[in-house]
Amino acid sequence: MAVRQIERAVILEPEDIEAMHRPFINKGNSDPIVRAFREALRASTPGWLSALDSESKTVSRSRLDELLTAIGHRRDLVGALPNGEVKTEALEQLTSLDELITEMLAQLDGTTSGTGSL
Repeated sequence: MAVRQIERAVILEPEDIEAMHRPFINKGNSDPIVRAFREALRASTPGWLSALDSESKTVSRSRLDELLTAIGHRRDLVGALPNGEVKTEALEQLTSLDELITEMLAQLDGTTSGTGSL
């Protein structure tokens, strides 16, 4: 006895086809999603960070806390990227910075014996 294939399908209207395509149209750099993502990346960076250089030898506890918050925001954004080298490297950098800031905060709190200065 032959096996029959039964196919059930929806007949699409032109509006249905457009609705299916619309969210996936890639508009390149002018795509609102790309722009929003870029703006979110910028917003996750503390404004004072660009002025920090080797001449600035101190940073306050509140700024370290602000950096930890920024790391969390940036980690969320990077988490949306597809798995690969770019994502892995970005997450590794964020993890390293998180560990460094956490160590600095612990030294400020006096919970570890650190000899370095902040």
